[in-house]
Amino acid sequence: MAALEGGTNAISTSSGQAAQFVAISTICSIGDNIISTSCLYGGTYIQFKVTLQRLGINVKFVQGDDPEVSG
Repeated sequence: MAALEGGTNAISTSSGQAAQFVAISTICSIGDNIISTSCLYGGTYIQFKVTLQRLGINVKFVQGDDPEVSG
């Protein structure tokens, strides 16, 4: 995949949930905070609310497209 895209490295996951987890856990560390809409696929919501919290990554949920209104 990397060669096809002109890159040097690539990673392949078996699902979007896995890809999402790899991306977030690569970018974020313990104590980091991210903001997400509360309108998510159920598995993504649980991953954000439960799994990331267990890893010390806090997720603040907002309603719709207004970050001033937290959910």
